[in-house]
Amino acid sequence: MWVVVLVVLNALTGPDVTVNRDAVYATEDACKAAIARNVPARLDATHKTAFEQGYRRYVCVRVGGTDDLLKAK
Repeated sequence: MWVVVLVVLNALTGPDVTVNRDAVYATEDACKAAIARNVPARLDATHKTAFEQGYRRYVCVRVGGTDDLLKAK
């Protein structure tokens, strides 16, 4: 399982990481396609500019421990 993670790094306050728990993807490619489809289309002007300038990153991260969950079914 893969999820989209938003990463913002500030010099004074450090990292801010947000996991989108509303959507889970079976493959990394499906996750990346969701980012391409939804970002930056859903961002307001300020966040869109930050995304375009590299201050906001949306990345796909594999969820650990899911093999055990799938085996339990």
